[in-house]
Amino acid sequence: MLKKHWQILLLNILIILCFIIGYGRFGDVIFDSFREAYIPAQILEGQVLYKNIFNIYAPFSYLFNALLFKIFGVHLSILYFAGLFTSLGISNLIFAISNKFFNKNYSLGIGIIFICTAVLSPNVFNCFFPYSYGMLYGLLFILNSIYFALNKKFPLAYAMYSFAICSKYEFIFLLPLLIYASGLKNWHKNMAGLILPAALTFTPLFVQDAGFENILISYKLILMMSAAKTLYWFYSVTGLVFRPELIPIYLINLAKISIPAALMYFVKSYYIIPVLLVYCWFISTPELFIYIFPLLFIFFIIRFKQLENQEKFFIFASFLISIKIFFAAALQSYGIYFLPFAMISLFILTPLKIRKPIMIVLLLCTISFGIKNIQTLKSKNVKLKTDMGTVYTTPYIGNSLKELIVYVQKNTNKNDKVLVYPECLAVNFLTNRASDNKFYSLIPLYIETFGEDLIIKRFEITEPEYIITSNYDTSSYYYSLFGIDYAGKIYSYILKNYKQETQIGEGLIFTVHHLSR
Repeated sequence: MLKKHWQILLLNILIILCFIIGYGRFGDVIFDSFREAYIPAQILEGQVLYKNIFNIYAPFSYLFNALLFKIFGVHLSILYFAGLFTSLGISNLIFAISNKFFNKNYSLGIGIIFICTAVLSPNVFNCFFPYSYGMLYGLLFILNSIYFALNKKFPLAYAMYSFAICSKYEFIFLLPLLIYASGLKNWHKNMAGLILPAALTFTPLFVQDAGFENILISYKLILMMSAAKTLYWFYSVTGLVFRPELIPIYLINLAKISIPAALMYFVKSYYIIPVLLVYCWFISTPELFIYIFPLLFIFFIIRFKQLENQEKFFIFASFLISIKIFFAAALQSYGIYFLPFAMISLFILTPLKIRKPIMIVLLLCTISFGIKNIQTLKSKNVKLKTDMGTVYTTPYIGNSLKELIVYVQKNTNKNDKVLVYPECLAVNFLTNRASDNKFYSLIPLYIETFGEDLIIKRFEITEPEYIITSNYDTSSYYYSLFGIDYAGKIYSYILKNYKQETQIGEGLIFTVHHLSR
């Protein structure tokens, strides 16, 4: 049995080793991550998603993680292990789907590529403590949907698709392909599979009186945010926006991969691998696979008539699922979650005689990238530990944040609202202090969406006891410093109505403001 299934066993062992090596070191403790711990904890405190808690994301992950907290206790380790088990499920599905098109060695290779880029990722786009558990759970569900569709089990495919949408809205575009592939046979079972998971997910919200109005308002805000200039800037910085002037650069990246693949093809000797490994070490940058989907689209048109129906289905599905990152499979951002679709599609479209050299080169590149990720994870060596869990971060952030957490624990009461801006829900979760559940983040995107007057009005009504500001750099959303480059009116309001209690940290500086009575 071990000899027969060693590839999938190796994949699972590698993921568990990654979990052990990087326990608590995945993600960012300030930017765009602790929302995933804070919101489920607030749900257990009686707060209602969309009604009391502002949220632009789909509900499944928050409700499910709240359920996990309810069963096992509110602790970071619960979310870490949820990430581990979900990652194991995703990797096994990647292997199972790949194995429908290739042999087990190629399936193992694609799984290793996923591990090196996503499982070992040291930023918020990772698999153990991601920026969005909705993305992680959604990826698991959508892979299940495709797997069941490939096996002609369409009621299950629709059910998994429905759960995927309830986790992350971006997966919605797969529906037309599912309808086309399933046809009218058993349509009532398919519709039941589509409707029941959505009903199961949204029912708790209506039981808690979230109401259609609050949900519709959240969807309206999503549309408003999608048109924000600061969001466009963020997408541009992270490579999610098509920029024609960068095409030559990405063609150079394509050439960087093609050269060693050609050498491997013509030399036909494994002795060249150490040389290629050194080469791949230097070319393995986050932009390495950018524009891979448009390239696949061209190859798909060229080879369409030669493909089998299941191959066409999977590649079509990959395009529909990956619409948001069609021009940006960048390894340091959102695109890593869609890389398995690109890799499977790539090898489907690659002629048999050149599959092996391409796989070897891609493995060398991503293994190099994985090693660099481990080095980055090791640099997160400052430990933040409270009764709510343990997380590690870099000295620049960690030394200041550790001091702030101790200060909040000693100088505030559990019922005090502590708002940390522009963003840092880690303080709230790790100290078990509530933020403002409507405006727990005031990065430039939220300021542009809501406007400063509305936010100030909220402060006048709620009168939060503490507002903590920092000089954390938010330039990924264009404006750098809270209260200086943006949110000037809000900062003036804070200075007028709050007294400065202390400043904490060096480099990264937190300023604690206490409400004046």
